[in-house]
This record gives sequence, structure tokens and C-alpha cells, in this order.
Amino acid sequence: MIYSQDKVLGMLWGLHTGDSLGAPLEFLPPSAAWNQHTEIVGGGKFNWKAGEATDDTDLMLCVLRSIETPQKFSFDILKQEMLAWFASEPPDIGTTTVKGLRNLKAGLPLRECGFVDEKFQGNGSIMRVAPLSLLDEQVEGVYQGQSIVSLQEVLETQTKMTHGHSYCVEADRVLVAALKAALQGISKSEIYQVALREAQKQSRLLLQRVQDVPTFSWETLPTSGFCFDTLCAGLWAFLSYDNLPDSLVAVVNRGDDSDSCGAVAGALCGAYYGSSAIPERWLRALEFRHEIESLLKMKKLFC
Repeated sequence: MIYSQDKVLGMLWGLHTGDSLGAPLEFLPPSAAWNQHTEIVGGGKFNWKAGEATDDTDLMLCVLRSIETPQKFSFDILKQEMLAWFASEPPDIGTTTVKGLRNLKAGLPLRECGFVDEKFQGNGSIMRVAPLSLLDEQVEGVYQGQSIVSLQEVLETQTKMTHGHSYCVEADRVLVAALKAALQGISKSEIYQVALREAQKQSRLLLQRVQDVPTFSWETLPTSGFCFDTLCAGLWAFLSYDNLPDSLVAVVNRGDDSDSCGAVAGALCGAYYGSSAIPERWLRALEFRHEIESLLKMKKLFC
């Protein structure tokens, strides 16, 4: 299915917006108020420039560049893009992603690159996975002449290139299902039901976490780098407010892994509200605003 230009741009610009808005608050404790930080100003631990992309947007672009058509995804391109990014020595890169990319560079099979350990269930895949929602359910995923023939197989392989734990695959599946629903223009309550049904197909823990989303207040919302926390923070922000700016401001002001939680919330809100919902002052600041639009147009990923 080809979705509208407004919603597709909204999803990926929204991801970049949440990422850049949240970047200076990463690793910090919650702000004094839910709306204390409202502008894309840069700074933080890595001294980001205003609107500069962190690893969230950088890796999302690697995935986007690997989509050839809505029916074809190239793992050869994805491997090349991710390793080129890794070689650039990005300042903000997660431990699990490092381990996976080292294995990828060493030539391990794609699904064996991701590190599997109970302590490594991070959000390094869910923060980049949004472009996969633009693929059809039956898709050719090409790698060294071999094909993977469904979206779910492409998704799982993409995740396991860096994140081998089953929870990371599960979280990615729920987010992609929710994004597809948001791009189709259905109601928020229906989108949440899609997320619940997809979580039910996964693990009992994930289902419980997604069911708990409406019970969180701003003061109790977890925003850690655990993949389930990041997914649920994004869903909470999307469901708790009636506009994109308030959703993103609220979730990034919780601190901790603020850029990734902001990125997931931004993708969901952007897919639902469309690009016109993103304040122009935020859009003007985005490092990759025009490249995202050019890639989507070149690959004919919207109508």
C-alpha cells in the first residue's frame, strides 16, 4: 500500500524532530515540569548542534536508503550503509549496536550478528525501524542473491543485525504494526488495539507492558533504553495528547533515553497527524529534512 505524502513525511520528519528535540536531555533526570524544554536547541552530553541527527535518525536513514520499492528491500545496501556509519565514529552509539556492527563487519550471517544477552534488550533497532512500515506485507528482501519473502522476515532480519534478543524483535513488530495503522488514517483507539493485538502475538510481558500504557502518568512514565520502555513511552505520548508538539515535549522532558523515546513518539504522531502538524520552526532546524523528502520522492514511497 502507498500512503499519503503528508503522513509519510510526517512519520519520518516526526522521528527526526523527536530525536533532535530530545537529544540534549539524554541521560538527564526528568525535568521539573512536563513542558520545561520546548525547542530544538542542541547541547547535551554530546554537544549536539540544534537539529543535528543522533544515531536514531542516522540509522533510520540507513534503513530508508535500503528500500528500493515498496516490494523490495536490499540488505546489501543496509549492511553497506550501517558499516559506513559505524566507520564514521558516531559519538552516540549503544553498546549492543557496537557489538552487532562488529559482527556484521566480520561477516557473520545477518541474523547471527545481534548480541543475545538478558542485559542487552536495548532500543537500537526500534528507533530506526519506522521505514519498514512503508513496505508491503509480501516483500523481496535481497541479500547476496538470496531472497527473504515476507515483511515479518525482513523485519526480524533487520533487527537481528544488531539486536539478537527476542524482545527487540517483538517491540519492532508492534511499532511497525502501529505505524502502518496510523498511516492508514484510522482512529487512535483503533491504532492502540492494533498494537495490543500485535503484542498478544508476541510475549506475555510485552502484552502486559502495552496494556499498562494508559495507566502511566507523566511522573511515572519509564523512558529507559529498554526496548519495551521506549515503545511504551512512544505509545503513551501518542495516546495522551491531542497534538504532536505536546506529545513530543512531554516525552522528551522525562529525560533518560529522551532522543529515542522522542523519535518513536514522533514517528507515531507524525504518521497520524501528518507533516503539517510539525511546527515550521522545528522543521527548519532538522539536519536531514530535505534528504528525507528527496529519498521518499525518488523511491516513490508516497502518493
